[in-house]
Amino acid sequence: MNVEITGRHVIITPAIRSYILKRLRKFSKILGDNVNFHVVLGVEKDRHTAEIILKSKLLDLTGTGETKDVYSSIIRVIDKLERQALKNKQKLIETKRHIAKARSAVEKSALDRPVGSLSPRGSENNGITDEEAPKKPMMVEEAVLELGQSENPFVVFRNAESGKINVLYRRKDGSLGLIHA
Repeated sequence: MNVEITGRHVIITPAIRSYILKRLRKFSKILGDNVNFHVVLGVEKDRHTAEIILKSKLLDLTGTGETKDVYSSIIRVIDKLERQALKNKQKLIETKRHIAKARSAVEKSALDRPVGSLSPRGSENNGITDEEAPKKPMMVEEAVLELGQSENPFVVFRNAESGKINVLYRRKDGSLGLIHA
């Protein structure tokens, strides 16, 4: 945590400095230790203003507070920044959860796809889809993993043990079938 304190028409006393540092410690719990702060305190007539610029790896925030007391201005701006930081952190968490949920739904739908639904990946001539099988030989276990990750209902591969072309497919009852050619 790096804190820089600037005073405009205000002398930054050790009491004010320690008060600010004490109040800013809570941000390391929210955003981690790599947080930079620039605190600007100012006085005009009887108005005390506090402005804090927060920069972290996740986000950049700015807040200002204005009251008749320096300490209450500091409290006001820190409360504003804390609400903003928690709101943005919650958004990040929800976004990650939403993405993970969407990925699992896509994987689940790929596994539940009916046998006849082949999506073309290669070139298409007169309604015939041209696709290439993997060049390297595979074990049957690798083909099972490939089928689980693929959106196709089958995988054509060269068997590493026999050297022959095999087809691994998903049956209607959900089990897997293997054709030796």
